[in-house]
Amino acid sequence: MMMRFGLPGGRGDLGGNGATSTVELARIAETLGYDSLWFTDGHLSSVGSRTVTSRPSPIPLAAAVAAATTRISLGFTALHLSMHDPIQLAADLATLDHLSGGRVILGIGWPVDAYAAAYRGGTEPAAADLPEALDTLLGYWRGRTRSAADGTQYRVGPIPLQQPHPPIEISPRSQESIIWAATRRHRLVLPAVTTTASIATCVALYTAHGGQASDIRIERFCLVAESDEAARERATPIVVRLTRRLAALGGDEHGHQIVGDSDFDPSRFQEDTAVIGSPTTVARRMALLRDSLGVERINLRPSFSGTASLAMQQSTVRMFAGKVVPLLAQPATFRAMS
Repeated sequence: MMMRFGLPGGRGDLGGNGATSTVELARIAETLGYDSLWFTDGHLSSVGSRTVTSRPSPIPLAAAVAAATTRISLGFTALHLSMHDPIQLAADLATLDHLSGGRVILGIGWPVDAYAAAYRGGTEPAAADLPEALDTLLGYWRGRTRSAADGTQYRVGPIPLQQPHPPIEISPRSQESIIWAATRRHRLVLPAVTTTASIATCVALYTAHGGQASDIRIERFCLVAESDEAARERATPIVVRLTRRLAALGGDEHGHQIVGDSDFDPSRFQEDTAVIGSPTTVARRMALLRDSLGVERINLRPSFSGTASLAMQQSTVRMFAGKVVPLLAQPATFRAMS
């Protein structure tokens, strides 16, 4: 199985705080062979706290990347459909799909309840749930019309270049949402704090209801260094800070509800959830995810949610592309070593 790897864009990671730096990151990522760049929804920052920070508007940022690249896919982890105007969103995403030559991956998820309430001002009625919002969006792309008071029918346009629509990846918040994604034949994307055991549980549930393991994408915090010792030395203080921060958030990471049990013990996080080590160790860990769980799509998180230095992030990105990926092209070697 050929593995595909993506990178974060527009999260304040890898220096991508604005359009210029994100476009440069995209060019580098494409040159290094990365498969995709991912953008995140969320425009509010919590005042007086670091628990929630705003990010650039994802669709315009992705459009800037589309204009500067030719191959790399443009993904979202994840758009909060229920918080967007469905007509505007349908038109914006379809336009982006045309501008990029059909490179959009529509990742969607549920916003945290408190964030959604603040976004709506706390006075408006609750927005549509995600399945309903997705059905509305897809309906417009399939030709559903809107009626005016005088009976005139209007159709939303344009429709996406990819037909019947761009690939849809669900960031789940419960077992029920995993089952829903599987029965609808949507892909799945699991956030970086999901433990290996929880990933295995999600894979089993998803495949039991008609999904395929190869349609599951997982995020993984990753740090690559010259040796295992150097990687651990650099990673340990970062992991301690990160796990404390995630525990304070109650298991919420970048606006997604975490599926399954999360263990924020630094030692376990460093040895199990994160992928840290020399190129050989990192390749072995990635091959194990592939061979034991059937996972082929992995988004690297070299930033550790902004807790790693830019130089360290860039080193990981380059070493992974230059040293880890070639090792993964030798699957028999890593099956024997697992």
